[in-house]
Amino acid sequence: MEDGHSFSALPPISPGARLIRRRWRGLRPKRRVGAGVAVIWGEEVLLVRRGDNALWDVPGGGADAGETPEQTARRELREEKGLSVGPVRALCVFPHRYTYQDGNVVAWETHVFAAEFAGGHQRASVASDEARWWPLSALPDDVSEATRAYFAALTTVRA
Repeated sequence: MEDGHSFSALPPISPGARLIRRRWRGLRPKRRVGAGVAVIWGEEVLLVRRGDNALWDVPGGGADAGETPEQTARRELREEKGLSVGPVRALCVFPHRYTYQDGNVVAWETHVFAAEFAGGHQRASVASDEARWWPLSALPDDVSEATRAYFAALTTVRA
């Protein structure tokens, strides 16, 4: 200010309040955006067995900075499995929490797409040990709650 006085719109924070704020921030789960794609080939869908929890899931992963969910889904499929898809159709956005083996909790906003298989040669990756084409009429039971929701959305759009 011109008269030499300054003021803050907020009162000063006590050291105790700063500590509480810092610890509370540490308890909040990290927020991440991710994407996956249900790759359809005829009446089958490609699923991968995750390396971290051994459950079946659609191929996908976390978004890189500046990437759209569709770009993420396509990149992850190409990187993880060496495959490509044609035009994608958004299934839905699924918010869910995931606790990793190290105790890290992430609040995911996962965008899931469905698309027809377009080509490529399936390969193994670090993120998933196994990949398999599953009949849409006989999807596996050993999946996470989030993946179960993906299946429900996929079944709805395929009906």
